[in-house]
Amino acid sequence: MLRVGIVGLGGMGRGRLRYYQQIPEARVEAVADVRAADLRQDDRLAELWEIPADQVRWFEDFRDMVAAGVVDMVDICLPTGYHRAAAVAALQNGVHALCEKPMALTLADCEAMVAAQRESGKLLMVAHCIRFWPEYQYLVDHMQSGEWGKLLSLQLVRQGPTPRGGWMEHAVHSGGAILDLHIHDLDFCQYALGLPQQVYARGGQSLGDARGYDYMHTTLDYGSGLMVSATSHWTDVSIPFVARYEARFEGAFLQMDTSKRPSLTVYRAGAAEPEVPVFNGPDAYLNEIRYFLRCIQEGQEPVRCTPVQSRHAVALSLAAAASIARGGMVPMSEFAR
Repeated sequence: MLRVGIVGLGGMGRGRLRYYQQIPEARVEAVADVRAADLRQDDRLAELWEIPADQVRWFEDFRDMVAAGVVDMVDICLPTGYHRAAAVAALQNGVHALCEKPMALTLADCEAMVAAQRESGKLLMVAHCIRFWPEYQYLVDHMQSGEWGKLLSLQLVRQGPTPRGGWMEHAVHSGGAILDLHIHDLDFCQYALGLPQQVYARGGQSLGDARGYDYMHTTLDYGSGLMVSATSHWTDVSIPFVARYEARFEGAFLQMDTSKRPSLTVYRAGAAEPEVPVFNGPDAYLNEIRYFLRCIQEGQEPVRCTPVQSRHAVALSLAAAASIARGGMVPMSEFAR
């Protein structure tokens, strides 16, 4: 049984508690949060514990938790600016770390996390959930199989209302939409296709400089005639959250839209009717947690989502921001060595 510590019991941290309830090989036994004194009195948490509430270990400082020897791994759900400190502290104390995306706000912080993982020998994975989303994995699987011929074009869209009332709406803490929202699709492109040669992006800060870029369109140059782009929006207009992609192969066309049921439709060359794949398995969040736990149990590096790739996801986002600021194409070699 792996002993888990949640670092940061906000909305994401509480959601994690519900997922660990579905995983028999791991159990949350500790929480680190600066509000620990108040949270431990919150009766609404009672149903989320798998052990008696009075046995849960509470810490105000995550450093004290990872040094206490009471957990085997931590699930870091802190604001992005604290990811480096929490992950490095865990790894240096011999504790595995699963960390929310993005990895960090700066490449220097990302590289410090990569170095800490290598020096510690413990495992670190950043939770890029789209890599574990069934509809997206379906696309990758068919790209790799070659069943439909060459991929010709891939367009991705992700949009929703601006997070309000907390640290997320302050770019100094969240990185704005380009590092918190757009990064999902940029990282998926990296997962499916590797790093592009160049990045060209357009966008702006319609909601004010403090919130950072809130709309953006990024074109990724992979050469060979392949068209790849991603568009994202945070808006104060009350729109529903939606993620979409359209992928054109030589022999098929895929349309995915999370606002529709079913979400994915596949049009094959020569087929009389479109196909509608059915995904009945766990969602991405449960998939990513189970994958990381399996890596710990088997003593294997998480090759499906490596620390270096997570560093490169931040690099892609920063390259897009640089392209917007400069008004021109940016070579990825400038950001991803």
